[in-house]
Amino acid sequence: MNSRDPKKIAAQSRWKLLQSVILSSSNTQNKKILINSTSDINDIYTSQISQRQHRGFNLFSLQKKDLTSEEWFTYDLHDHLTLNVRIKIPKAIDLKTSFTSEYSGFLNTGNICIWPAEEVLGYYCMKNEKLFRNKNVCELGGGMCALAGLIVAAKCHPQSVTLTDGNPNCVNNIQTILNSNKDLFFDVDICSMQMLWNKNTVYDTKYDIVICADCTFDKETHHHLLHVVRSILKKPTSNDKSDESLFILCAPHRGDSLQAFITLLESINEFRVELLVKYDDKIWQCHERSLKEEQGYYDKDIHYPLIMCASWNL
Repeated sequence: MNSRDPKKIAAQSRWKLLQSVILSSSNTQNKKILINSTSDINDIYTSQISQRQHRGFNLFSLQKKDLTSEEWFTYDLHDHLTLNVRIKIPKAIDLKTSFTSEYSGFLNTGNICIWPAEEVLGYYCMKNEKLFRNKNVCELGGGMCALAGLIVAAKCHPQSVTLTDGNPNCVNNIQTILNSNKDLFFDVDICSMQMLWNKNTVYDTKYDIVICADCTFDKETHHHLLHVVRSILKKPTSNDKSDESLFILCAPHRGDSLQAFITLLESINEFRVELLVKYDDKIWQCHERSLKEEQGYYDKDIHYPLIMCASWNL
């Protein structure tokens, strides 16, 4: 997308508006910017710049648990698979600190609410839990909640889960969430940590599986993200399928941004890449229903996440 692309301009305008709302509302009474379902902040957008009036795929039921100074919610599946993860959504005063910190900008793009891609990634991981069994897993760019990584830790029987974000305020919030969910992770080595993406940084720790939700919309970060993935994704030592490592990215097209990252990934000739469009019947049904019932609000280009799986060439 060029600098005058209307979708990019709209996205920048939405974030500018959201930032202005948060910075002017330390004592806000309007909790619509904080108490969302699993993805939506459209209530604070003006019609001129709103592109996100879609309410998400409703894959989890959401129940508020506290009426105290913090916003705590539990996420549960609607079907027979049970889940009870407590999530803390920061209040406006906390988000004000985040926006005015040295880490504002790209590092804040995932820390306002649970975006559809994060919701879908968590659901996809849980439905494919065998991929994660006894594996060391890292979530990149988890934002304020790192929902997908929490779901992996709670339901997929990994050996370890590392939840990361570049913003220390996000990492602190994730750690608070971990402290509140200790009973779910008694047999999993789980931690939160700050991880900045920089193509000039050396990353030493290796992981069997790396997951990431909606982190490719900014093309300027693509080379940095690729460097991180190449650095931390363990290279297999044999042709045994059980030794295979995997990078799972969940993101909508967002113009050509997703394809631009995939093209970059394929250009280094180190990975086998597969892009999944129809990867779950329930999510696909939600997508088709939204196309019919939310015309004018639902745009598959920005609302329907695809799943990209990449593994090392052997």
